[in-house]
Amino acid sequence: MREVGFEERKVSGTFFALGGLTAALLLFLMENVILKGISNVLWYRFAFGTYAIAAVLYVLSFIFRKRKLENLSSFVLYAGLVFNLTGMMSRGWESYQMGAFHPPWSNLFEALTFWSFVVGVLYLLLEKSYNLRVLGVFVVPIMAGLSGFAIFYASHQLTPLMPALRSYWLYLHVVTAFIGYAGFTVAFGAAVLYLLRDRIGGLPSEDTLDEITYRAIVLVFPVWTLSIILGAMWASEAWGGYWSWDPKEVWSLIVWLFFGAYLHARHMLGWRGKRTAWMVVAGFVTVLVCFFAINLFFPGLHSYATD
Repeated sequence: MREVGFEERKVSGTFFALGGLTAALLLFLMENVILKGISNVLWYRFAFGTYAIAAVLYVLSFIFRKRKLENLSSFVLYAGLVFNLTGMMSRGWESYQMGAFHPPWSNLFEALTFWSFVVGVLYLLLEKSYNLRVLGVFVVPIMAGLSGFAIFYASHQLTPLMPALRSYWLYLHVVTAFIGYAGFTVAFGAAVLYLLRDRIGGLPSEDTLDEITYRAIVLVFPVWTLSIILGAMWASEAWGGYWSWDPKEVWSLIVWLFFGAYLHARHMLGWRGKRTAWMVVAGFVTVLVCFFAINLFFPGLHSYATD
């Protein structure tokens, strides 16, 4: 399989510059905006609008193949991530002012916006590493969809956590879970591109798309595994048992089995191409069930039905 070359110095320099710009922007926003009482939801709305614009720009840049459009789409997406991060910081500050600080990924609204943020960060890393913006045609609209679902469907209310959730486990378990969600989302986008390659011209080579799909999954599968282990440890500490067959626990395991089967088929059976791409698509369906169906419609420790 052909390896995709990395321009390591260029990538490192780009992210060093972006990191410095982000830090400067956040310091300005903290001093002049967040601490002056502007609602966190406004920043999330800005993020959603910016993601939606970026999604359109990515599609247009693919259709017209203009370098300026490509660069603009990446910049707008980056701006959306800054808005999203500002909203998260603002929401954390507001919860602190309430005397009940918690990280901004603790209910449906926060979880969806955090998911979209992590997807965006991971996607930009891949975009810069592979110089491959076409993946954004599928990934960025998913980000906009997640953010829009949070804005227009989920409750924005900021409420204190139940006692069992006021734990350091909330940081460890939830962050690792959403890194997993994000990686599976990016892999899904690459797999869809692979399946559409015969019908749409101008897409990257099969080897490139297959490699990106694989790298995204092999990167986050151990993290997803860790999230399940951390969740079990948290459950043991808080409720006295590692595993209670909660619907979320069961479907997290199903997701793990699907993507574990993908890695097994690839390494042990030598599967490549459309078979493994369809496995990733099916695996992403289990991810959607694990998050949306289970969290919204089934009672349990992870339910958002009351949000």
